[in-house]
Amino acid sequence: MQIATWQRKSCVVVVLLGTLTVAVTGAGYGQDNVPPFKVIIQDEQAVAVEQILPVDPVRRIQFAPQGLTPSVRSENNETLHLSHYATPHVDGQIGFVGNAEYTHRPLGKGKDGKERDGVTSRYVYNNGLRLTVTMSVVATRPADKAAKRQRDAVFTHYLVENTGTKPRKFGLRIFMDTYVINNDGCLFAAPTMPGKILNGVVLKGKEFPPYVQLLHQPNLMNPGYVAHLTFELGSKFEKPDRIVLTRLAASAPWDVVAMQAGDSALAFFWEPMEIKPGGKREFGYGYGKGIVPNPESEGQVEMVMGGSFAPGKVFSITARVIDPATGQSLQLELPPGMELLEGKETQAVPALSADEGFSLVYWRARVLRPGEFSVRIHSSTGVTSGKRITVTKS
Repeated sequence: MQIATWQRKSCVVVVLLGTLTVAVTGAGYGQDNVPPFKVIIQDEQAVAVEQILPVDPVRRIQFAPQGLTPSVRSENNETLHLSHYATPHVDGQIGFVGNAEYTHRPLGKGKDGKERDGVTSRYVYNNGLRLTVTMSVVATRPADKAAKRQRDAVFTHYLVENTGTKPRKFGLRIFMDTYVINNDGCLFAAPTMPGKILNGVVLKGKEFPPYVQLLHQPNLMNPGYVAHLTFELGSKFEKPDRIVLTRLAASAPWDVVAMQAGDSALAFFWEPMEIKPGGKREFGYGYGKGIVPNPESEGQVEMVMGGSFAPGKVFSITARVIDPATGQSLQLELPPGMELLEGKETQAVPALSADEGFSLVYWRARVLRPGEFSVRIHSSTGVTSGKRITVTKS
């Protein structure tokens, strides 16, 4: 079984907080007037084993790079859109892509030694901006806990870097002439507006969805083929400011108005924002049959501790799970010299609520004696993270 460092993509990522030193009193240790205890808490390097969530190796989506966007078709070569293009907005200039440094270069092997299914391109601007575009086939969320994950969507990633000496503004619009299987007027649905067929609307603010469904047939009970356009990809990636569900006639150089569809279309925007020298912006979206999970940190776990680490006292362990993986569970490992007081050793990660971007799992424990301890959380996604706690008398 292959072992990798915490930097491996698609695995749990632990936020390294450095070393924390605190002093706690010795009250409750069985004697009065003992000196305080010194506590040092350090993050251990997380390690990952190969994902145990099964992935079907068969590619079930087709794509071909076309400039800054992919042309995507179903596994059976069915049409999932017509025109599909990106429009940069650079220092007030609309539509200029920059000069190609390289285009559609194969991604090659990842850190796990396996070939990655995708391409990358890079474009440079005279003002110091650099745009890197990566398109890759990814495994999506399974339909149920027993199902294998299907490689049935394309993830497109935009990295914009300011390598110059002056602030620059950059924005991006994606416009798609929508078409699903044989329907040039396909309509839409979104989890933020449940029970509705969407037609000629703007979704932004609280109504901006984690994904939009493109329906072969405008029937929520019997939609036929459903394509997913995924926007919720974790904190690393900026979400678009808005998505406009409209018709093809609404296309304009930048802004797009919402119109009732005949020949349907959509556009989503990352509005122009200043990028300081040395700064960057990152965008991304997924398109295909399934919903694309956070490519960097599906099931990401952050361990937080609180309370007293004096022997005999009680401390808490909280696992904050970002974008939980389907069926994900966590197992707490305590070393000799610590005792679990509350919470099952292995717990299922609660489902993500509609208004939160994370789920929480709790335990309570206590230190029985001074010493050095490793507290670890094992995730069913194949990653172990931990903290090293040293308790000594001052």
